[in-house]
Amino acid sequence: MITSKGEEISCEFVGLTAGVSPNVDFLRNTELKVNRGVKVDAFFQTNIPDVYAIGDCAEFENPPAVDRRTIEQVWYTGRMHGETLAHNLCKKPVPYQPGVWFNSAKFLDIEYQTYGTVPPTWNDAEVKSFYWEHSSGKVCFRMLMDQAGRILGVNNFGFRLRHEFFDQAIREKWSGEKVIAKLDKANFDPEFFAPYYLEIQKAFKAQFGGNFQPAKKSFIQKLFGASV
Repeated sequence: MITSKGEEISCEFVGLTAGVSPNVDFLRNTELKVNRGVKVDAFFQTNIPDVYAIGDCAEFENPPAVDRRTIEQVWYTGRMHGETLAHNLCKKPVPYQPGVWFNSAKFLDIEYQTYGTVPPTWNDAEVKSFYWEHSSGKVCFRMLMDQAGRILGVNNFGFRLRHEFFDQAIREKWSGEKVIAKLDKANFDPEFFAPYYLEIQKAFKAQFGGNFQPAKKSFIQKLFGASV
């Protein structure tokens, strides 16, 4: 592969991702208020009475939550848009409440998940970062906390964690210590996946301390020799 700067990169596989762009050009120059997407309020109402927009083409006037963007382009938010609008058309209208941001993806055999707020860069004076990486370089875990030690968000790569665990932890503003102490409860498949949480707990305690004991392997993990 030759880049625009003339750099040559040897490779056997190239993946290209262009993202998602709302297909709304055909609606421009109409009565509908359109920006990047069709502008809607918290009830998915456009500027025209009884006309609504949901899914990838909808653009909120204001982000629906602190850690959300005005355009949501993942599958589960589209489902939630439809559920909320259906409720509002049939019953007493309620505003869209997406909850804690999350996304989960799998590319070939690579697991990736994000919960809450984990930007690409942050101010170390405002945010505490905990990072663990497996010796293989193919599995890692990052958790960001505020200066009071409360969880802001996590990224994990190469293994899977339970959505409901982190949804609760972030909503209830658990301390990072509490999250790590209970991390065995977040393990998605403790029987057949290596128990990475054991090493994560040890690494967190070494960096931040904490009044908890790292979890122990289950009987199944010991039986099959699952290890990090």
